[in-house]
Amino acid sequence: MKHFKNMLIVLAVSIAITFIFSLSTGTTSFSLRHFIVNVIYGVVIGGSIGLSGFVSHFVVSRLDVESKPLRTYVVLLIAIFAYITFDVFAVNALWYRYVYNMPFERIFASTGILITSIITIFIGLIIFFIILSKIYMKKFITAQKETQQAIKEADLARFETLKAQINPHFLFNSLNALSTLIHIDTNKADEFVSKLSGIYRYVLNHQDADLVPIEKELAFAEDFADLQSIRFNQNFTLTIQNIEGRENTMIIPLSLQLLLENVFKHNIVSQNKKVHISISFEDNYLVVSNNKTMTKEVNASYAVGLSNITNRYAVVSDRQCVIEDTKEYFTVKIPLIDAD
Repeated sequence: MKHFKNMLIVLAVSIAITFIFSLSTGTTSFSLRHFIVNVIYGVVIGGSIGLSGFVSHFVVSRLDVESKPLRTYVVLLIAIFAYITFDVFAVNALWYRYVYNMPFERIFASTGILITSIITIFIGLIIFFIILSKIYMKKFITAQKETQQAIKEADLARFETLKAQINPHFLFNSLNALSTLIHIDTNKADEFVSKLSGIYRYVLNHQDADLVPIEKELAFAEDFADLQSIRFNQNFTLTIQNIEGRENTMIIPLSLQLLLENVFKHNIVSQNKKVHISISFEDNYLVVSNNKTMTKEVNASYAVGLSNITNRYAVVSDRQCVIEDTKEYFTVKIPLIDAD
């Protein structure tokens, strides 16, 4: 159906061009016979050029369009140019020989016929290029949409996988701390359970969100720090900068919890080794920094916390997390995302 439609377009253009050529040669009136002859010529030359659609289909079916689109396009253009050139000269030679009884040597020596043939080839190529470009552009746009959709689906799947890592990690650490407190101080263990329930309520309410307002995450960080103060006998401090002017920014949920866990995980927290944590703003980043005490020997499996944040931000933001590890301080800068 598509080839038939393209052939009709070529036929219509060819018939129109045939009459234009006739006028350009000085013919100002047309007899019925002359009219019919011009129509037949237009049908013959247009129909033969229209067969280039089948040539293109033949070429494309034998080449790998998906993996080598440029090579296919170049080969196709060369094939179509060769076909249309041969077709136009062959049709004109036969037409003038058997319709107008001109000998071949006169036909090929005629400047007018040569110019007419060249113009016909040029017009045929233009028509074909327009049709071909339309087909390729449609395929290109479709391929781009499919590629973007595939990337989006892959990113969403990866994001969901990364978010799913948070709950087991958080619960594992909390239960470990609770197990220790039960044997040391039952009152603190009871307080720990009470605060843990509030913390876990936040986790359940926001774990499926892609982003949360910064004030909610900071409030959660304070509650989480209160929970950890029971665990570490208040041997650390947490300073949070005023949020004024940052109310319309968003952050990945539970990212501060993971960063704070990272601090306790990698540092010895005791009366002699107190840890000082600060949460502040710098440009469009939220900065979490802590002094380094004697480093603990940590199992490699716990690296999920920091990598989780880094990978999740890679999905939702063009800006990357910044990690600065010096002799005295460890700092993580996570991008703030403007609310739409």
